[in-house]
Amino acid sequence: MTMKISGKITRVMPLQEGQSQQGGQWRKLTIVVMEDDPSIMFPNEMALDLFNDKIPATPLSVGQHVEVYFGVRTREYNNKVFNDINVFKFN
Repeated sequence: MTMKISGKITRVMPLQEGQSQQGGQWRKLTIVVMEDDPSIMFPNEMALDLFNDKIPATPLSVGQHVEVYFGVRTREYNNKVFNDINVFKFN
């Protein structure tokens, strides 16, 4: 299922880079977006991960308004469960 959030960027985390176990290079950028829906009494902040080709060529900045389409994936590691929020499309 694809979901959407629109709002302003409140934080841009440092770019992370590495190599997968299969030897491929990867890049990850995490941004935090504050919802701007006027009908929400207490706006929510959400940390969203952009991977590889989803990272825009132009730098993202705090205060920039964005519309983000994302999916949530759950995975288990060492008997712990984690949620990943990954961006599919970014405006």
